[in-house]
Amino acid sequence: MNSKIKWSLGLIVVMVIAVFLLSRNGGESDGQRTTQIETTALDVGDITRAVATSGAVRPLITVEVGSQLSGQVADIYVDFNSEVTAGQIIALIDSKTFESRVLQSRADLAVATSNVIVQGANIDRAKANLRKARLEYERAEPLANTGTLSASEFDTALANFESAKADLTMAEAQLQNALANKEQREASLESVEIDLERTKIRSPIDGVVIQRAVDKGQTVAASLSSPILFQIAQDLREIQIEANVDEADIGNVNRGNETTFTVDAYPDLEFKGEVEQVRLSPNEQNNVVTYTVIITANNPDLKLLPGMTAIVEIVTGKSEGVLRVANDAIRFKPPADSELAKKTGQGSASQGGGQHRGGSGDLDRLASQLGLNDATKKAIETDMREIFSAMRSQFQNGGSATGGDSAQMEQLRAQMKAQIASVFRKHLNDEQYTRYEQIQHQKAETREARLWIQSDEGINPVSVRLGISDDTHTQVISKNVSEGDVAVTRMRSARQ
Repeated sequence: MNSKIKWSLGLIVVMVIAVFLLSRNGGESDGQRTTQIETTALDVGDITRAVATSGAVRPLITVEVGSQLSGQVADIYVDFNSEVTAGQIIALIDSKTFESRVLQSRADLAVATSNVIVQGANIDRAKANLRKARLEYERAEPLANTGTLSASEFDTALANFESAKADLTMAEAQLQNALANKEQREASLESVEIDLERTKIRSPIDGVVIQRAVDKGQTVAASLSSPILFQIAQDLREIQIEANVDEADIGNVNRGNETTFTVDAYPDLEFKGEVEQVRLSPNEQNNVVTYTVIITANNPDLKLLPGMTAIVEIVTGKSEGVLRVANDAIRFKPPADSELAKKTGQGSASQGGGQHRGGSGDLDRLASQLGLNDATKKAIETDMREIFSAMRSQFQNGGSATGGDSAQMEQLRAQMKAQIASVFRKHLNDEQYTRYEQIQHQKAETREARLWIQSDEGINPVSVRLGISDDTHTQVISKNVSEGDVAVTRMRSARQ
């Protein structure tokens, strides 16, 4: 019995070992690893680069209306949302005190005016006395010379004449004093009349009252600063948004950039605007630097109200009908232990480039983008050939003398760039030249990259230049690839 049991146990052990070996062998055969490759095709489409931010809706111009006088608010003629025009009276400060001051100043001016008249009459009297004294003196002088008139009588006549001249001088001075006093009273009257006029609070602009800070009967005190009574926004049919843009994105934001934005009040509506100003003053908070960007927009239906929060997208770059590739293809790098990684340093990029050409030269592509005819293209080629021929020796001399990396070489490059621009300016019309400048600007913003292109010959790295990007695609600028080429986006190993 024991031997049978032992035999049975031994058989079970053998079967378990066999099953284990079979499963192991089967796993090894089924576990052969294969490489799965995910790809995407290059296509032609539009790319829009945008910066996302937010900001508050503000009126273009907001004026704070205050009082230059202290006193009690006698009346208020407007309320929140009231439309006002420039010069319209919107409130009134109690004017009784200022009216009494005006009456007093007018009375003072009347007295001063009367004094001027009196002093004028004094001058006339002084002139008459002077004329009489002069005649008496003139009659006495020949009589005194002949001895007919005594010396004392002559001295009296002379003294009266001199006294009359002094009286006239004094009367004229008193008149000047009276005139000055009158001008002083006139200025005082004008001052109190201005204060009386200031009791009428007027709107300085056409607009809408968005804030009222006082009520009828309230006392305002104008001491060191003017108390704010109202806030008036200029026509709300035009508004602005004060958006904060991070320093990493501000380099792409320029005046004239198109914007789109939404507000929570109208989530299904999209509003359009334009960048009006990029303020140079930085805003630093918690070691984060941002810059204020002013965006203007039309608000014809008055749906956008001051204070609303706008979620903004600033379009910093836009390319239409360009060759593009999915961003996953830009980020793809083959595993370090793969055969593809070994191709990176073997010049395969240039080989791949020969297999995937997308044009017949930079000038040909540029001519196509600008819509040039054959004659214009040939004229540009001729002038460009002359420039290259003339500059070649200068580059060779500059490179051999300075090692090819110096301020002189940079100056030569700038000179050549200017000459090339002058050639295109010579042969292109205004519209074509504007397009040419846009293309050159876009070219300056490109960067080098590598795509892994799959073809019948296998997968090879291809050197390209990349333009602007959005969330899904990146512009490809290269003659080495074309629409329909297949780029690798992912490579992973899997068991069969």
